Amino acid sequence: MILPLKYEQISSLTPITLEQSYIFYGNVYLRPERSVFAADVEDGEVRAVGAYLQGMPFHAFSLQLLAAEGEYDATDMLNYFRQQPSVDMPEGQTGVFGLPQAAFERVKIPGIRAQRTLQLMKLVAPDRLLAPGSSRLLAPSEGQLAVALAGQVGMISFRAEEVEEMPHIALFSEQDEPMALAGFHVYDDAFVEIGNIGTSEKHRKKGLGTQIASDISRMGLEKSPNVYLMVFADNPAAIRVYEKLGYETVSRYAFIEFEFAW
Repeated sequence: MILPLKYEQISSLTPITLEQSYIFYGNVYLRPERSVFAADVEDGEVRAVGAYLQGMPFHAFSLQLLAAEGEYDATDMLNYFRQQPSVDMPEGQTGVFGLPQAAFERVKIPGIRAQRTLQLMKLVAPDRLLAPGSSRLLAPSEGQLAVALAGQVGMISFRAEEVEEMPHIALFSEQDEPMALAGFHVYDDAFVEIGNIGTSEKHRKKGLGTQIASDISRMGLEKSPNVYLMVFADNPAAIRVYEKLGYETVSRYAFIEFEFAW
């Protein structure tokens, strides 16, 4: 049975840890006002908890299995979310499910179209960061520069609101043209997640991506000692850059695209 779950109830469940439940953890502790939560309860036991995150450029779901073993069919939970007034998901649209990679083989998700792996990386050797570069903080009036560059680069998780909510930096050419961008998805004293990192096509292969990733990592350390990022496993070039800067992979997550076709 799928039941509504309140933020206050989640803390009484099996501990949701940051690194092993990263996507769901962020929705619970940092974005509860934008999230709809649900629990799958069978014979008094909570088998799984899920969340739908509002305000994303795609339908974003996260799932955490609490049952120690056995397969889990996510169809009922998806149907529950679709019935909520705050969730508008007509048939034929696509959604994205995020869950720990280790749980992926146990979960049945209808209408899967594609599956990729995300690596959660943590900055463990900040002494390997580059010397500070010439990147500078974007002023609120320059938010549209970030929006335009994000569109060129194709950042799938970019939200224009993040430029106003959290610091973003950019590297500019001598002609004051934005060449590279970086910012945050999470900016909290407990931990930060750097993101929205990209370089315009005409300025790639110049080391700008490495430099701005290093600069935003330094800024993250000023906010919290725990600096994270997420990167797709099929982007080895980016992973090598982050490893060079002192990051290491601490966990993996399945990023599943599916279609509402039922």
